[in-house]
Amino acid sequence: MLTLSSSTGRPLGATIMRGLTRCAPALLSCAPALLLGAAMLTTAPHAEAATPTASQLQQLKQLPRAQQEQLARQYGVDLDSLSTSSSDNEQQNANTTPETPERIGGEQSQSDNIRHPGKASSQDDDTLKPFGYAFFDGKPASMASVDDLPLPSDYQIGPGDTLDIQVFGKENQQYDLTVKRDGNIHFPKYGPMQVAGETFGKVREQIKAMFEQRVIGVDVTVDIGAMRTMQVYLAGDVKQPGAYTVNGLTTVTQALLASGGIKTSGSLRDIQLKRNGKVIETLDLYDLLLAGDSSNDVRLLKGDTLFVPARGAQVAVEGEVLRPALYELNGPTTLASAINMAGGALPEGYLSSVSVKRVTESGIQQFSLDMSTSKGQAFTVKNGDDIKIAQSNDALDNAVVLRGEVVRQGAYNFEPGMTIADLVSNAQRDLKPTADLNYALVVREIDAERNIEVLQFKLGQAIDHPNSPDNLRLQQGDQVFVFNNGIDSQYWDQRQSAKVDKSRLNRKGNGGSYIDAETGAEVQSQTKQNESKLAKKLAERDDEGERSLREQELEPIIERLKDQANNQYNAAIVELGGAVKYPGVYPLPANASFEQLLDAAGGLTEAAYVKQAEISRRQVVEGRLTVRHYPVDLNKAIKGEGPQFAIHRQDRINIKTKPNWHKNNTIELQGEVRFPGVYAFERGETIQDVIERAGGLTEFAYPKGSVFSRERLKRQEEERLKMLNRQLQQEISSLALRRQTSSAQYTTSPSEALSLAEELQNAEAVGRMVISLPRALEGDDVANIMIENGDKLYVPPKNPVVSIMGEVQFTSNQLFEPSMTVSDYIESAGGTKQQADTDRIYVVRADGSVMMPNNSFWFSRSQKQLEPGDTIIVPIDTDYLDGLSTASTATQILYQMGVAWQAVKD
Repeated sequence: MLTLSSSTGRPLGATIMRGLTRCAPALLSCAPALLLGAAMLTTAPHAEAATPTASQLQQLKQLPRAQQEQLARQYGVDLDSLSTSSSDNEQQNANTTPETPERIGGEQSQSDNIRHPGKASSQDDDTLKPFGYAFFDGKPASMASVDDLPLPSDYQIGPGDTLDIQVFGKENQQYDLTVKRDGNIHFPKYGPMQVAGETFGKVREQIKAMFEQRVIGVDVTVDIGAMRTMQVYLAGDVKQPGAYTVNGLTTVTQALLASGGIKTSGSLRDIQLKRNGKVIETLDLYDLLLAGDSSNDVRLLKGDTLFVPARGAQVAVEGEVLRPALYELNGPTTLASAINMAGGALPEGYLSSVSVKRVTESGIQQFSLDMSTSKGQAFTVKNGDDIKIAQSNDALDNAVVLRGEVVRQGAYNFEPGMTIADLVSNAQRDLKPTADLNYALVVREIDAERNIEVLQFKLGQAIDHPNSPDNLRLQQGDQVFVFNNGIDSQYWDQRQSAKVDKSRLNRKGNGGSYIDAETGAEVQSQTKQNESKLAKKLAERDDEGERSLREQELEPIIERLKDQANNQYNAAIVELGGAVKYPGVYPLPANASFEQLLDAAGGLTEAAYVKQAEISRRQVVEGRLTVRHYPVDLNKAIKGEGPQFAIHRQDRINIKTKPNWHKNNTIELQGEVRFPGVYAFERGETIQDVIERAGGLTEFAYPKGSVFSRERLKRQEEERLKMLNRQLQQEISSLALRRQTSSAQYTTSPSEALSLAEELQNAEAVGRMVISLPRALEGDDVANIMIENGDKLYVPPKNPVVSIMGEVQFTSNQLFEPSMTVSDYIESAGGTKQQADTDRIYVVRADGSVMMPNNSFWFSRSQKQLEPGDTIIVPIDTDYLDGLSTASTATQILYQMGVAWQAVKD
């Protein structure tokens, strides 16, 4: 502990506090006096510490913080340390034994930077650090009170210790005897007894023997009441050298911890304990850190000095060891011992060639030592050596690898003669339910450049028939790939019972009905909605071109085959397309056959045309690349009959589809047909054919109002709606820029018109096609069109109603009257509104066609008659300006003309 005093002998803290008390009302005027007192400070490293009282500190705290800091700067005192030292002095004044060694002198080191051999002074996180110094990192935890600690029997009694002696039995006495400076304790009745320098166990036995001789019938217990404090010194390469007050149980390591530890420039292997100028013990901290041996961690006595000399020889151990670090040597050290200090080599360490770099006068000398030999182990390392253990080769040795849809992926021990059946012996136990038993691969490296070849086999045949050619003989380093068969095992193999939708159980009948957005017909729901959603989702997935799982699994193998291609050899891959389950690019196995390649693609689909396939082959003829096509009888090629056509690298095999093949061509008939529903058909059938199969129309049918929807037209209509929406937005924007003036305003703002255009995006396409069902049923070749997959036909019942919509006073549905014209129906709806565009009134027929009335003979009786189900549309005039805007515009024009005329007259 650092104690400062004034020239008068008073403690510095008391002097400052008296100055603060006098100068608090007038700090600036008293500052010279305090400054004079500060000029007389001297250092007394061994004086008894004295600090301000609590009342003086309280007066200091009452001053503003700025004044406190100003006084502290003037007198060179740290406010935090002053408050801390006051609390420490309170404990010292209470005459208690320090719980931890307490520093009473010296200065704290501010710098601890050193340079290690071969290392830069500013080290990165990856740079090796000296071993063992982290033992002193952090603040030492507070120990429990000494009074509560059990006292060891070998504790050496010295002056200042207090013995607590209890006598009970015939006499009951208690003695608290302090060991005097002469080493004696003084019993009031029996006189002095020499105890200093003896162990606590021996003193205890000595006191008991004395009472047994002098007093009959008593028992005695002896304990330490208060332990002595003493002063020791720490010197050398410690972080905070100086004098420390410690208790009698303090050991060498405890004192070092109290000093903040050892600098990295200090030695951990030659810590010297000096007593009366002689070295009585040497501590090697590596014994404690590496072996847990604390036998040399002896207790300190009064006046002892701990000296930490400079660090000795040091070597660096890095690479594949447990604790890479810089290690200090203690005398001649072998390479094996240095590696053992680093925790030994890791399993992946390569011990057959350990690198040792040594700096010599002529340069860096390199040693490569085999640790499996006695010569390598006994190699003597020197100061500055850099020892590095490299990593062993991580390639698999004497193993084969099983990957893919297997229960236990990974490496397996290879044995000569090993086959596929030895690796996978049971399909139920070793394979996942999703494993493809008809297609598996062995990838084998064939040369030092690690080029590969691919062998194909049927896994099911190899397991069930070990003598078959599919049970391939494996080689060391082979990798066996088992692929997915495409079955959703998560669904089919789940053990949880299916959850029942209670809301469906509460429905009546078949679940109600819904309005078909494409035809407007009311249709019984059943499962139709779910079917359409599923079909739409599958169509979207096909449009996105999502790769199959097999393509994803094969991608690394395909890429590796492509990488090893060169000018002499093409990549060993083939492409299969057409009517196969998994079209795509596949490895070309050695001696491949058509059957093997079809197994790779998952086999043929039901649409495959087995009489003929086509092979497209790229060939170089006279330095020019050409593509030639070869027809193949697929049926014979699969059976192995006839001449076998060899498959070459990068061939493309196209499996053709059966002529006129279309799966699940259906049309849905709705409304007034005798047997509505979904009907399958063959290409070439017409509307008349399918209606006859459905029993014809009912007597309530209205053929002229039939609605026909086609899926192909629906997709076209969706694209046209998007294009129309874009054009409409551009037109509204350009019109707003062209027509916007200060005098003329729109009845509807362009922003509102744009919002209406945005609603067009939500309009659903129906794909309606205008047909004449009566003509089709009569066999008209033009009207009786061929049907396509996904068509819908809705035949409504008779509905004698004409609808009037648009800019009329009252939108309504009027009963059909043969004698009424378009104008009559508009008048019955209250007439047109002011913003109606009467020049563009049109009629939408019940069959979807549009009729534009003749403007020249609008009210003529010769106009084409309306029919039931027609709709009259009165559109809005987009150029309409209200009367106020028109009058305002006209007034402004007349005013400007008048001003101009007046100017001409003048």
